[in-house]
Amino acid sequence: MVIGTSTIDVGVDFKINFLIFESSDAGNFIQRLGRLGRHDEYEKDGKIVKFENFTAFSLVPNFLVERLFKGDTPPLEVNSICDRPSFHNTITENYRQINDFRGYYRRWGAVQSFWLFYQLSDHTIKQQYAQSRDKFQEACEQLFETSLKSQAGRIQGWAKDWQALSGKSANPIAEDAASFRGSSPLQCGLYDLTEANEADRFKTYDLPGILGNLEIEMWTEAAFLRTLKETAERTGQPIAKGRFAHCLAFMRLRSYREERLNWKFTYSGNLQPIADAWKVQVFTGVEIWQPDNYWVGEINKRLKKEGLVCYVIRRPLAEVRMRLRLPMNFQIYGISDQYSFHDATAPYAIAFGHSALLLDTLAYTFKSKGDEIWIA
Repeated sequence: MVIGTSTIDVGVDFKINFLIFESSDAGNFIQRLGRLGRHDEYEKDGKIVKFENFTAFSLVPNFLVERLFKGDTPPLEVNSICDRPSFHNTITENYRQINDFRGYYRRWGAVQSFWLFYQLSDHTIKQQYAQSRDKFQEACEQLFETSLKSQAGRIQGWAKDWQALSGKSANPIAEDAASFRGSSPLQCGLYDLTEANEADRFKTYDLPGILGNLEIEMWTEAAFLRTLKETAERTGQPIAKGRFAHCLAFMRLRSYREERLNWKFTYSGNLQPIADAWKVQVFTGVEIWQPDNYWVGEINKRLKKEGLVCYVIRRPLAEVRMRLRLPMNFQIYGISDQYSFHDATAPYAIAFGHSALLLDTLAYTFKSKGDEIWIA
């Protein structure tokens, strides 16, 4: 028996013939149901046994049940058979639809493409790939209806802003936009003491998940990497360490909390001008408020100095999720500033890293409309 809060963690290797799951939208429903029936057989007492049947129970809202089984011509009937493609289409048409972020590549694809074009322009390969580079540039400019030179100016502007803010020569926004898989500035390296297999103890977790669910103690990067190296040598198993190169902090996981511990993001300044800009920005001063956490002060020393790629919206988190039709696992959080620290509900919502770029994709459409975006 496997009990999990996310089917992402319940991989395709699990042999499941009985599933109970909940969902919040069409894509989420189909993804979780898809964990059922991926294997026809399983091993029992050293023998291969075939599954006799596959059963799933889905916990869904009443409105979906009514749309699927009630009315004059319901798309599904009780105790009836439905083929896979028809069932997929029926769920998609009748369940809550999440935003598909279709505009992301129009908004940020040109930046990603410029990054590739820039790499093809390196003096070591420029001559060899000159023709391919020119064709790539022409295709990108036609697809995104913009020139790559204009993207160069956009990227240079971000670099100047970051230089003024931090005194460093880097470009966090461009780096996030150029990453195909995205990144999280809140990612932490974790040494999991609850894991029996030593080689599997080295993990990455986002800070929000750690704050609410895990009992940890702070650790140094040097100790973490030294333990990783020693473990790899002792067990003879290679352990990839590249994923830990840009972690915010390093910790040891001692146990999982039986009850979630509340926390929230705070900002030491005024968030209104940042939210009113309606754009992705890099700023510092973000901290965590969690009075029952003895190590939160140590993480705040690092976090408040960190230049974070963010998008801030001047509306409470629940409202932003509803109005923008964000998926359940979209990484966006509530945040209070110096004027709203004691408010019961944080009046702002914030997304970081790649999630900030995705949020910008939605909000950019409504930039000129102001509060019209929030009219139901």
